[in-house]
Amino acid sequence: MKLDGKKILIVIPPTQFRDEEFFEPKKILQDEGATIVVASTTARICRGMKGGSAQADISIADAKADDYAGLVLCGGSSAPEFLWNDKKLQELVTAIAAAGKVVAAICLATVVLAKAKLLASREATVYFLPEAIQELEDAGAKYVKETLLIHNNIILAEGPPDSQRFGQAIRAALAG
Repeated sequence: MKLDGKKILIVIPPTQFRDEEFFEPKKILQDEGATIVVASTTARICRGMKGGSAQADISIADAKADDYAGLVLCGGSSAPEFLWNDKKLQELVTAIAAAGKVVAAICLATVVLAKAKLLASREATVYFLPEAIQELEDAGAKYVKETLLIHNNIILAEGPPDSQRFGQAIRAALAG
């Protein structure tokens, strides 16, 4: 399979993550042979907005950039509270991107990339929430209402309806 031997880190908020933004890309990547490691603020069972659950294998603080071929950030209504200002997550995102590896974010998780200074002077999309759009613009990004944007190794998607295309774009980038 195309992604055999590749380990991907998927980060989710501990509560209220958006189920389809996690489960759909995860399935697409696993179906191609990728090994998935799930991280959150702590290693525990995380709960989705639609009733799903996922075990976080590790905490964000314990994740090491060198261990992964790519990083996927999932959103949800608690992303602003738990992910946006997580300095360890921003450092991890920066390190993985600097290594030329795939960094992907969907929905409200896109703001983490903005706060990590990865979206300055780029077009960026995010779930339509005025506070999130303001965060992108404050970081120097130009907000555009697009469902999917790809900038070299950075992949951004707007929200839950885009989860399938988001997962497919990540798969293609990792396979390339």
